[in-house]
Amino acid sequence: MQRVTWFALLLFTVTTFPATAENACESASARMLDALDRGDYPAATVDFNDTMKSRLTTDKLSEAWQAIPAQFGERGAREPAQSNQAGENTVVVTALHYGDSMIDAQVSCSADGKIAGFYIKPHH
Repeated sequence: MQRVTWFALLLFTVTTFPATAENACESASARMLDALDRGDYPAATVDFNDTMKSRLTTDKLSEAWQAIPAQFGERGAREPAQSNQAGENTVVVTALHYGDSMIDAQVSCSADGKIAGFYIKPHH
């Protein structure tokens, strides 16, 4: 009985770790996208790691985010986020509707849950 309990605990631990990392990254991604939609660019960078904070300032982020509707049309719905593991990182992709188009907001989080990458890409 002890062996079965140990195996079940090990299986539970192994299977829940990635889900926890994915959930943390999904939450960070959602907070960032919510803040961007409100125009609160400082709040959008709260979960950035130090490298992201130095490379993507609030001014650059504001400029890029505000250019999207001009290129694609009015902002519409947000699809549910899709997560996966990419080595040590968690990648969250959220499809965003703009006019008749869709684009993907891709957020990459390091193991500590901090946002280590943010990309706007054509919808796949």
